[in-house]
This record gives sequence, C-alpha cells and structure tokens, in this order.
Amino acid sequence: MRLTRRNILAGAAAATALGLAGPVLAQASLNAEQRRLVERAQTYLNSMSSVRGRFSETGPRGQRASGAFYLRRPGRMRFEYDAPSQLVVTADGSFIHRWDPRLEVYQRLPTNQTPLSLLLDNNAGFSNRYIRIEDVTATSDGCQITLRDSRRPREGSLTLVFGGSTYRLREWTVRDAQGAATRVQLTTIMPVSSLADSLFRNPRSS
Repeated sequence: MRLTRRNILAGAAAATALGLAGPVLAQASLNAEQRRLVERAQTYLNSMSSVRGRFSETGPRGQRASGAFYLRRPGRMRFEYDAPSQLVVTADGSFIHRWDPRLEVYQRLPTNQTPLSLLLDNNAGFSNRYIRIEDVTATSDGCQITLRDSRRPREGSLTLVFGGSTYRLREWTVRDAQGAATRVQLTTIMPVSSLADSLFRNPRSS
C-alpha cells in the first residue's frame, strides 16, 4: 500500500487531532459563536500533554478496524491496530513510520511532507498559517470543526468532532480529494503522567 496522506491521517488521526496546540486562529469569516466554539476546542486540546486510549476506524468501503493509540506532545504518536491487521504507525518527531508485519512492508515519510506537520509541530495548531478553518458547526453537546491545508486545498479535509457529557474529542473524519471518507471514533481517551520514548520509535526495529 502506498503511503498516502489519507493513509497517514487515517492511521494516526487521534494523535494528530490531539496534537493541536497554540492560540486560536482568528478568521474574519467566523462569527462570534463560531470563534467561541473553536476557542473551547483549542483549550481542551491544549490541556492534553500525554494521553492513551482506544479507537475504532471505518474506511471508505465500510471496512472496520480498531486498536490502541498513544500521544505525547509535541510530535510523538503511536497507533497499534488489533489483529488481524497488526499495523503500527508511529511519529518520532521527524518521520512517520508505517510498519505492516503481516506483509513485511515498511514505509517512512518526513512529517513535514504530510498534513501531520500542521498538527504535531511545536508551534502547530489552529493558528498555523497553513491551516484553514473551513467550517464550524454547533452540535447538541459541542461542535465540529473542518480544517483544510491551504497549500493543498484540493487534497481533502479533516473534520474534528468535540462534545459529550465530559467535553472531549470524540471522533474525526478524513476526506480525500475524491471524497472518500475515513471515520475514526475514540472509544476511550485517558490522560497519563508519562509515556516511554520506546513507544514512538521506528516500529520495524522495536
């Protein structure tokens, strides 16, 4: 499988979304209520430094997968897919590594050549000059925020969904240039005091 932007965002979406940091982007196109919703989402994301949890992923053809994720800001993430997939995707601060032990296929790509660079850098966040907030919509218990890379506006979008009785990031959808959508739902998410460096190394060599 080719290492595409959609593969990377789908395989690491929770971590990328949680990796947002920095002041809220002020956009003239957002009204006061939309800015309030963005600020609340930003405050939540900024409160997260190290987290772990479980995710469930639904692909564009209805295929389903699940697994565990880990995030340590800035720049570190890990996605471990359950059997039978056993796929592992990590970010070590410089590169995204994708290792499929069943097929013995390893791929690596510099983080700054992917949309993850918008979300995992030290100064990343809604304020990143390359992130365009395309839409902010209120829901019954939160909001959804759709983002696009202004450098590659035709290459798809990322929609983050926040809410719940305990306000948190609940899910996101990655939509590619052809409109194919990959949805990732966070079934659990828990702050932790620390995460070992070994989690974020090249999974092929671990």
